[in-house]
Amino acid sequence: MSSEPSLKKRYLIKLSANVINGIVNAVIVAFIPSILGPIAYGHFVYLQDIFSKLFGFFDMGTSTAFFTKLSANNNRKELISFYLIFSFSIFFISSLILNISNSYNFNSILFPEISTEYIYSGFVLGFLTWLTQIFVKISDAYALTVSVELTKIFHKIIMLVGLILISKYFIIDLTLYLNFNIIFSFIFIGLISIILLKERVLLNLYLSLNKISILIKEFLDYSLPLATINIISLLTGFFDIWLLQKISGSEQTAFYGLAYGISAMCFLFTSAMTQVITREFSKSYEARNIETMQKLFYRYIPMLYSITAYFAIFISVQNENILYIFTDERYLNASFVLILMALYPIHQTYGQLSGSIFYATNQTKLMRNIGYFIHSLGLLLTFIFIYLFDLGAVGLAWKMVIVQFIGVNIQLYFNAKFLNLDLKYFLKHQAYSVLFFIILAIVSSNIFKFNSHLLDLIVSGGIYTLFVIILGVYLPQIFSIKKEETKYLRNRILSYVIKKEIKK
Repeated sequence: MSSEPSLKKRYLIKLSANVINGIVNAVIVAFIPSILGPIAYGHFVYLQDIFSKLFGFFDMGTSTAFFTKLSANNNRKELISFYLIFSFSIFFISSLILNISNSYNFNSILFPEISTEYIYSGFVLGFLTWLTQIFVKISDAYALTVSVELTKIFHKIIMLVGLILISKYFIIDLTLYLNFNIIFSFIFIGLISIILLKERVLLNLYLSLNKISILIKEFLDYSLPLATINIISLLTGFFDIWLLQKISGSEQTAFYGLAYGISAMCFLFTSAMTQVITREFSKSYEARNIETMQKLFYRYIPMLYSITAYFAIFISVQNENILYIFTDERYLNASFVLILMALYPIHQTYGQLSGSIFYATNQTKLMRNIGYFIHSLGLLLTFIFIYLFDLGAVGLAWKMVIVQFIGVNIQLYFNAKFLNLDLKYFLKHQAYSVLFFIILAIVSSNIFKFNSHLLDLIVSGGIYTLFVIILGVYLPQIFSIKKEETKYLRNRILSYVIKKEIKK
């Protein structure tokens, strides 16, 4: 295998792929909800959510165990053989359960108003989406991030071109859209497999029966503490979307899915870092290098939190313009849902990056205990907001944001204790950085007003970004950057400008 790229290079290429992915998703969100309509799009959102939770349940945290252990020791190729067998066993068992459910007419209860054809297509797409994540984790564990993310960029661009061409010659309905996603999921898995074969990762994967029993015990020891919490997570997650679909209907599910899809674009920067930094935490903990883990935590988590907040707050403030640009008048009632859901990715940063510490350090029992409390609270809030108050998608958005905020800060408390971090620093940073972006977003959005929603968004965004850059230089703590670093950067820029002027 080739030499391992640096952390910075792996992050930058993963970030680039995420940006491309975000642009593609933005284009898709811009016309797919309108083409499908609120009802069909609501069906798609519901199927995606249900089957992602189903495979997340069968996963039981084993994919995290797999990635953590493979990252710590790349020579353990038996882990790959074992997990591929496990993956297809999941597909067989879950498909059997779905067929039994269909035979006894349970699907009409589990999937209100959704036809069997859509259910089975959604099931296949759900499995392929989960399997894709496993293949990406294998590549990240072997530091093949650059090759795979470049492939992801190529794949996403081709996918977008294909979707645009199809929309010109065919009427896109839910069946066509589901099958389109299934085909391109197969293509992406095939492309990653070629890279893994080329790097000899998928070669020599012999696995003895004796080794299987040892690995089963190893994975059970790691994942069993998470088994009960995964069951609770599945049930509460299913209850959330099922109650929304049942009580409020597909239109409200569409509003929630649309707001979630737009807000997910804010998570581009942090999701790019999640698996990269989890790998570094795993390797550092394997070497018992707590100091490196502390430095990584202080350096990257507040910084990525602020970067996410920069995007999220602006989207929340500009909710009406964004909905006018991305959709049609049928989705304008999703405005307040988007205001709330745009805030969700801010603390999702802590949830992903801070949460990776628990997996890297094998603190799965503590993770489970935190989950008991959080899911119980979430279940209560879902019942209150959707069933009692009948708030529909707005209610589910409130629940998501509240539970995320509380859960993340509980995780942060235990991580600060484990790594001997200054908890007050992180809590203060969460507050003043968000306030900083709220003030700038509101001010920049009210300086100029145009008749064009797109022009209004672009000009406001430009002014907002300019304010953030200028004030960020004088308040570098917003992005967890030291004043010496900003001073060095200013000197480099001035030096470059002076050299350019001298050459002229």
